[in-house]
Amino acid sequence: MPESYIEIINKVKSGDSSAFRIIADELKDKAYALTVRILKNKEDAEDSLQESFFKLFKAITEGKFEERSKLSTYFYSIVYNTAVDNYKKLKSKRFSIVSIDVDDSDFEEGDDLLKKFYESEISRNASDSNPEMNTEKKISGKEVENIIRNFIDSIPEQYSVILTMFYINDLSHEEIMEILKLPVGTVKNRLFRAKAKLKEIILKKYSEEEILQYV
Repeated sequence: MPESYIEIINKVKSGDSSAFRIIADELKDKAYALTVRILKNKEDAEDSLQESFFKLFKAITEGKFEERSKLSTYFYSIVYNTAVDNYKKLKSKRFSIVSIDVDDSDFEEGDDLLKKFYESEISRNASDSNPEMNTEKKISGKEVENIIRNFIDSIPEQYSVILTMFYINDLSHEEIMEILKLPVGTVKNRLFRAKAKLKEIILKKYSEEEILQYV
């Protein structure tokens, strides 16, 4: 955790509630991106995000946040769970990231996804520049974020939520695993399928030559 965050948290714990605004300003945009992906409504997302910040403030002041994990990861877990709870209340139906339409039965923990599943020409070009990257992020975060923000609304929520976590919230496989309560192998599998879906949609608008520089 950044030293600045530790200092700010200590100020909040000591009663300086205004210091919490620094945390809120730092995290609000990316947290909102995740919330709106789940709730699909700006007003509902804003209400849910406000509730999430209240929960974070309470967790800090009551000493529930023990600083074992990054503050951002801890908060995004609150954001995700709060948004899902609100989705269930507002939509009167079940939200489940687990219901991504892929078959996990042939996937085992530790599998190399780029060897197990078909690798597109785009993926090969991306990995050729650095073969060690495999399922890790292959391009600059800003370029990916811009592409995803432009196209993510066209992707089913089961894909868009996990892509938002990975690219926009900048969460690792292990952090996503912790939030979604899924095995890390399943997270990697679903990310692979979600990225494939994103490529499929992007390629309907751009040629491979245009998009190779990004994906």
